[in-house]
Amino acid sequence: MSRFSTRITFVLFTFNEEKRIERAILNFLPFGKILVVDNESTDATRQIAQHHGCDVLINKNQGWVEDEVTTARVQQAVTTDWLYWGFADEMVEFDTIQAILAAVESDKFDIVNIARKNYYYGQFCYDLFADRMNRIFKKDAIDFTGNTIHNFGKVAPGARVHQLPLNYFVHHFISNTAKSYLHVMDRYTDTESAEKRTVPGILRLFLSSFKTIVLNLILRRGYKAGMPAYCLVVNMVYYRWLSSMKLYERDENLDRMMIEQKNDVFRQRILQGLR
Repeated sequence: MSRFSTRITFVLFTFNEEKRIERAILNFLPFGKILVVDNESTDATRQIAQHHGCDVLINKNQGWVEDEVTTARVQQAVTTDWLYWGFADEMVEFDTIQAILAAVESDKFDIVNIARKNYYYGQFCYDLFADRMNRIFKKDAIDFTGNTIHNFGKVAPGARVHQLPLNYFVHHFISNTAKSYLHVMDRYTDTESAEKRTVPGILRLFLSSFKTIVLNLILRRGYKAGMPAYCLVVNMVYYRWLSSMKLYERDENLDRMMIEQKNDVFRQRILQGLR
């Protein structure tokens, strides 16, 4: 099989990624066309992409890239039957790319499902929070109508899905510190609280936290990565609680002014008790 495929475009989403985008481009350049979808970067991201012959689509997103508008623009810009959904903080090994291209060229499938495994603090975390996603697909195989954050559309009726074995996966290089992760979590949970989600019960939150710890640190061997894995688990557990807090604040119409009004009731009681 030829190394270069004319049937797939590797789509890379960027925002001020001049430090990482070149390696991501070089990862896929020998194997197919590359489309860089740039969120109005102010650094040299677009210039680097153009230097390597990539197509560039400038698209201002709403803080995440799987929304209905962005996905429609991307699919319109892609001229091949297939596309790969990727980011500047990810890379794929040669054997995995070959497995992807083999599935694409076989004409047996419409979607290729692949795992993504994480690095945190520069440490490979084994299967810690490894997720699977339909990230390689024909343009009409996934319906993104009404899609919400952290979801990836709906598989079209009759679409044939091929799951790559877990030894083929995307390497996800998380570069966040504790401080920068707080900023990311704050932004994402703001988006979640604007959606029609319900506040999970307290018991459900505790059970979910316990499941997250056991599943990822023990069953998925995250403990082997040491302190970086424990820190990532703590971040993910907190993310769940932060999202729930914001949903609760939304439903109860709680902002700082409303909270101060509630506090004033108790303040006044204290003052009355002095008389």
